Amino acid sequence: MRKIHLKSCQKVILMAVVMLCSLSSLYAQVGQTVTGVVKDTEGEPLIGVSVLEIGTSNGAITNLDGQYTLTLTKNKSVLAFSYIGYTKQEISVSGRKSIIVVMKEDAVGLQEVIVTGYGKTVTKDKLTAAISKVSSEVLERGVRANPLTALAGTVTGVRVTQTSGQPGTGPSIQVRAGASLDGKGSPLYIIDGVQKDDMNDINSNDIASIEILKDAAATALYGARANNGVVLVTTKSGHVGKTTITLNVNVGKGFARDNYNFLNARDYLYWERMAANRSGDDLNLVNGWGTGNDITADGNQTASGIYSTTILTDKNKYLLDYGWQSMKDPVTDNYLLFKETNMRDLNMQDAWTQDYNISFSGGNEKGKYYSSIGYYDETGFPLESGYERLSFNLNGEYKIKNWLKASGFVNFSRSETNPNYMSDANFWSVVPAVPPTFKGANMDGTVIKLINNTQNANWNEMKNYYYRRNTAYKTTLGTSFQIDLMKGLSLKMSGMWYLHMVEKESFNKELPNGPGKVDSNRKASADYARRLDQTYNAILNYNASFGNHNISAVGGFEMIDKYNFGLKASGQGATSDDFIGLQFTEPLDANGKSTRNMSTTHTQERIMSGFINASYDYKSKYLFSFSGRYDGYSKLVDNRWGFFPGVSAAWNVYREEFMEKYLDIFSNMKLRMGYGQNGNVNGIGLYELQGSYANAGDYNGVYGLLINDIAYPGLRWEKTTSFDAAIELGLFNKVDLSAGYFNKKTTDLIADVPLSASSGVGSMKTNNGAVRSQGMELEVNYRIFDRKDFKWNVGANITFVKSKVLKLPDNGNENNRQGGTEVYKGKGSNETVWRGGTQEGQSYGDIYGFKMTHVVRDEADLANYAYYVDKVPSQPVYGPAAYAQLTVEQQRNAQQLAPGDAVWYDVNGDGIIDTHDQVKLGNSIPKWMGGFNTSASWKGLTLFARFDYALGYKKWNSGYQYFMGITSGSFNVPELAKETWTEDNPTAGLPVLMTNDTNFKKNYTRSTSLFWENAAYLCAREISLSYDLPSQWTKKAMMEKVTVTLTGQNLFYVTSNNLYTPEYDSANNTKDDGKGGYALPKTVLMGIKVVF
Repeated sequence: MRKIHLKSCQKVILMAVVMLCSLSSLYAQVGQTVTGVVKDTEGEPLIGVSVLEIGTSNGAITNLDGQYTLTLTKNKSVLAFSYIGYTKQEISVSGRKSIIVVMKEDAVGLQEVIVTGYGKTVTKDKLTAAISKVSSEVLERGVRANPLTALAGTVTGVRVTQTSGQPGTGPSIQVRAGASLDGKGSPLYIIDGVQKDDMNDINSNDIASIEILKDAAATALYGARANNGVVLVTTKSGHVGKTTITLNVNVGKGFARDNYNFLNARDYLYWERMAANRSGDDLNLVNGWGTGNDITADGNQTASGIYSTTILTDKNKYLLDYGWQSMKDPVTDNYLLFKETNMRDLNMQDAWTQDYNISFSGGNEKGKYYSSIGYYDETGFPLESGYERLSFNLNGEYKIKNWLKASGFVNFSRSETNPNYMSDANFWSVVPAVPPTFKGANMDGTVIKLINNTQNANWNEMKNYYYRRNTAYKTTLGTSFQIDLMKGLSLKMSGMWYLHMVEKESFNKELPNGPGKVDSNRKASADYARRLDQTYNAILNYNASFGNHNISAVGGFEMIDKYNFGLKASGQGATSDDFIGLQFTEPLDANGKSTRNMSTTHTQERIMSGFINASYDYKSKYLFSFSGRYDGYSKLVDNRWGFFPGVSAAWNVYREEFMEKYLDIFSNMKLRMGYGQNGNVNGIGLYELQGSYANAGDYNGVYGLLINDIAYPGLRWEKTTSFDAAIELGLFNKVDLSAGYFNKKTTDLIADVPLSASSGVGSMKTNNGAVRSQGMELEVNYRIFDRKDFKWNVGANITFVKSKVLKLPDNGNENNRQGGTEVYKGKGSNETVWRGGTQEGQSYGDIYGFKMTHVVRDEADLANYAYYVDKVPSQPVYGPAAYAQLTVEQQRNAQQLAPGDAVWYDVNGDGIIDTHDQVKLGNSIPKWMGGFNTSASWKGLTLFARFDYALGYKKWNSGYQYFMGITSGSFNVPELAKETWTEDNPTAGLPVLMTNDTNFKKNYTRSTSLFWENAAYLCAREISLSYDLPSQWTKKAMMEKVTVTLTGQNLFYVTSNNLYTPEYDSANNTKDDGKGGYALPKTVLMGIKVVF
């Protein structure tokens, strides 16, 4: 008995010792430090891997060698290792002090985190809607005044058009053809929860990711504001671990594009004097614009000549020793004396770009922070022009209690624009087109200021007479508190404030205004605008798993308030050029009337909303999501409230058991589908529907009011309903493919309807139409090589879009047509129909014009058009036989067809060209758009290239038409003039060159196939070569990583057209290549990035 009892005691004691040891080991984990290395399957260290102690905010980031160190804060710790592009791993510590982790690449990046809105995120594997993501790696390549330029050719279904290269301007964004009749409409921009009008104040270096929400299933969460898609911007935040300092420096130079390749001085004199001779113009060189036969004459300080040349004589031939040239006059026996001047070069400066940014980030288990300061400076090509921006960003979060976390951010930017006093059209078309024989200076060296007025001026001199300054201050503040109510459920309450202030000042000094004239008004103006946007919301977030069932939901309430204040003032009559302030202007003019004007504006708008998004999945196979938003908008009157739902579902086929044997082939297979609805009221003024009055001016000292807008309280939301379906495939863990279809129908379109003149109002807003846009998207990415020392990826995407008008307001016209062209129905038929414009059942953007079929070669060829009649010019053009049949009186008001003239297509075959003989020349809206990119890296060397394109549309080359037809004789002409008909070149493809073709036969100055060109283009948007210095070098200098980069942006276009700016998008989307527009410069940059 005693033996048995003793043995029992021994067992108890032994068990107690074991338990004590285990307990000691368990508690020993608290405060324990774990170190290790994270590598890929080839043994290469992974930099920036997130290491998180599950259930806490305690974490670390791997360094350049893939190493991490983490002090544990709880018992039985489990560490989560996550990295974009790799499969997430969870590993129990189990008392270990060192853990080496090997991470496998994730099939097609299925664990990539996607932001869907209001703080909710999902992995790509569980995404059910059409959302595209652009990461910070793409944004950090090159230099960008506006981050949206990185989207060009990068995202399917999104067209990015940079309409101007002027410093500080941003691109226009169109998501899936927009949702209006003209395909226009900007998406909603949300930056860290704050709505903004654009992204010009955002430093690209501060952006972590950009998500583009494309279908209504995704955008329904933003309701009435998301009709044209949503661009979500998430800025960088701090990380747990030691402080990281990142320095970015980029410096580069821009190169202006040649616009129209104008003739040099010698060719200009030849072609223009030949044209002037044919047109019957005076050729004696002494005219109102001229400088006289004596080029050395005084008294011409403010005027210049078209030719600014003279006849070479013994008296002036000495000028040949001072840079002047001579040539045989093509129309007389004289020799001409001239001097070549390139006004474009005289009026342009070097365009340099500088971009500096330094950031700090770090944190611990209690809090994290991120801060940055950036400076961007871009010089414009016109003298004294440019854009400068200083930005500051600070954000952080702090865990006050285990259940309470506070966060906040502040973002500030100050930007200043020095605009060109001329319009872009004048600088980029008039200045380069100034005749190259223009005498820019007198013999005594004084500069000739004007060509003929202030708009056609020598900017190199005239810039001294103008003062312009535009400054913008943008400040964004935000704070929030997150309360963990229970496991999986949290409440976040936020307040955000966006203050936007703009100051504009201008002053005109006493300045020349035409030959012998002076403008001494000294006009001054000031414009101040201040806007405060306030956003408040309370959001519940819930996440839970019940076995194989996973639920995620977010819902809340939001209020947005926008208040605007504006002040404008102007005056004139300052006594000196040194006094630019309004206080120095004269209050009354010589007639006793006030020279000063002042006005103020106050506006306010509000949005009240409730929203929800709920997602469910079973085993990550079957995925469902629902979104809904109930919006109330102050712009509307009787119909302020609207509900906008969205639903989507997806099936991860590759997760099915029957797919297991095919996983070597299909690394991913997903089918998804979505349906939803959005609203829009962007086309409505803040108080327009309530009716408004305007000042009618004074009559005999009495002021009155007149109706400005007719009240229409019954206007409804413009609604867009969309359907989206797609398939996503991953093949051999190398190829990622996505193909999708979308169909958008917008109803209750908000547009102006013309009213009768008796109403006193030109038009009023109504719900008056419907339009449908549908298309397909295809995206392919291929990892060709993925080896230790060599990686090569290629990607391409293409989008097809087609739009059609479904409904227009009844107006009595066939198909309720608005605008358009009346043309013959077909060959041999005199019946006419209306084409183009906007019509029910037809696409918009169709182009109609005259089709040139021939250029008359010689007198023999002219006989083939004996009875030809062209009634389009103000004085009709007749073939020889038809002209002979006219009376003498009729002949005085007619012109004769001659060799070199254009012959136009006669649709109905009646021998007469009239306005009905126009044919469809194409469509002005791209049918296909997309891009492709490639990235190849060998050891530390990486080559990246990005291209984008647009196909299947035409643009009007207004520049060529303008210079070849309208202003020929007044300004220079393009090299295209050498391809026109002459007696020596009778088979030329272009009609004869005349001066001011508008007043003659309109060979050039009509809507014609000559100038509606195929606008398809391929742009080399970005090519960069970067090199990561070896770590053994950088560590000696106490630097984690150093990267040097050489980048070229907007390097070249591949196109068959002569358009000055192939991607220019005109205001009405029907014509214009951007004549006089500020084309995007070619830019070459050197950069260095250092991480400490």
